Amino acid sequence: MNKNNFKVLFVYPNIEMRTIVPPGIALMSALLKENDFSVEVFDATRYSGLYTNPEEDYDTSHEKFNRIDRRIDSGKKTTRMDIHSDRVKNSNVSPFDWGTRNIELKTTSVINDFMEKIEACDPDIIAFSIVENTFDFGVKLLTVVPDNIPVVFGGVFSTYAPDKVLSIDKIDYACRGEGEYPMLDLCNALAKGNRTDNIPNIWCKNIFGNIIKNNMRDAIDINLLPFADFSIFERELFFTPMQGKVWRAIGFETQRGCPYTCTYCNSPTNNISYKEENAGNFYRKKSVETLKREMSHIVSHYNPELIYFVADTFLAMSKKELDEFSEFYQDFKIPFWMNTRAETITEHSAKHLANMNCLRFNIGIEHGNEKFCKDVLKRRTSNKKIIESFSIASEFKDEFTCVANSIIGLPTETPDLLFDTIELNRKLPDDIVAAGAFIFAPFHGTPLRELAIEKGFIDESLICTEGSNTSGGSLLNMPQFTSDQIAGFMKTFSFYVKFPKERWGEIDLARKNTDPGKLKFDELSKEYSETFFNPVLKP
Repeated sequence: MNKNNFKVLFVYPNIEMRTIVPPGIALMSALLKENDFSVEVFDATRYSGLYTNPEEDYDTSHEKFNRIDRRIDSGKKTTRMDIHSDRVKNSNVSPFDWGTRNIELKTTSVINDFMEKIEACDPDIIAFSIVENTFDFGVKLLTVVPDNIPVVFGGVFSTYAPDKVLSIDKIDYACRGEGEYPMLDLCNALAKGNRTDNIPNIWCKNIFGNIIKNNMRDAIDINLLPFADFSIFERELFFTPMQGKVWRAIGFETQRGCPYTCTYCNSPTNNISYKEENAGNFYRKKSVETLKREMSHIVSHYNPELIYFVADTFLAMSKKELDEFSEFYQDFKIPFWMNTRAETITEHSAKHLANMNCLRFNIGIEHGNEKFCKDVLKRRTSNKKIIESFSIASEFKDEFTCVANSIIGLPTETPDLLFDTIELNRKLPDDIVAAGAFIFAPFHGTPLRELAIEKGFIDESLICTEGSNTSGGSLLNMPQFTSDQIAGFMKTFSFYVKFPKERWGEIDLARKNTDPGKLKFDELSKEYSETFFNPVLKP
């Protein structure tokens, strides 16, 4: 088969308006096109109502998460509005309006549209990019894929649970680790009619149904990758809300992997896997020269209004590296968002963030008990350093917004331990935004998942799909800290942090799933929004 006639259809079974356009697919598209393959994409991000439980879903994973409320009454007239009512309601997100950028969600059947896309594209392979909580959605889409089209699943879940991925009959290949060159090798083999059971990173099934487990290929030099090809995505997919405004945003990778060892995250497991299989160091950084070229390309081709730095810990840089990065980025000064850790915030780094025109960044506190952090989470940052870092960030409150994030419902945690996290948040400067919390999810590849299995809090077979946890509670069955308790603390976490302690009796009531509790919650939520939501907006 001629490669010009070989068609690749990528599928992104994303959850309603969550996250940015996937840079991973954009990179693979660029590499495949560079090698004369044809590429198209089916992205489910704009489809409404896939997993919608607006009264109970308290997920706070990202600000780009739209929910639909079709019951907005104005006098006698009911108006259809697209809002993110669950997250605004729970004091996680500033209100915004998709209409300012002419963004509408799709209300047609995602299954029927996918089937039509397959018929129109007539692909030679279909490649799904998934994370654990979109795996069930991807499997649902598989029901309309013809049996004669090979299917490969890649992404985080395929990396850490390839055996579970390949347990699905229609999935022929699972890609572990980096996908760019394994995907190119797989397409080359299929196009030429060559064997596909010997490709590094690719696991597959033989004719007897047994899994062939190939090793990892060497970690690639990420400086040599082509510019990401975002041209395959629809215009509407580039927009993301942040701080009450809808921005045209682009993801920008500065490094791959993470140098830290946090047990609630599966990113550090890549470092272990690559070393165990003699595949090199997974954690790598791009050179400043590479970043300059890529930024110039993105600006000239996609005109972004917001840069979303794709890095687990963006400021994991030396002083010299940050100086060089800041110098070139100040030629662009496009507002940006990033994740980092408390120990990376100093007067020096904070000044650079201001000079570069940072809009907003998140710092993970994760937990307020230092012993629990050290023993269970493998984080050794002191509370004193955390408070110091947020105090430095607060000095620049007119320049950027700093957000504190915590995790609740961790394996072996108790309500008393959770209040240590609340108390630490209360010691942060008053202008630190959000003071929000995430419910721990036992994702594959995280050491804390193994701890949860060991303690009997979950079964080894559990997959953290979006559909399995729409109640806002925990997937862990912990006698000392129940799922209902965790759900209650989740929705009232910010109240405990921001309201004075003499109001805690009211908050105790608000976290209960009773009629009086719901009334009190609505009352406190309104007061919280009016008192504490004042995001810094930039033109």
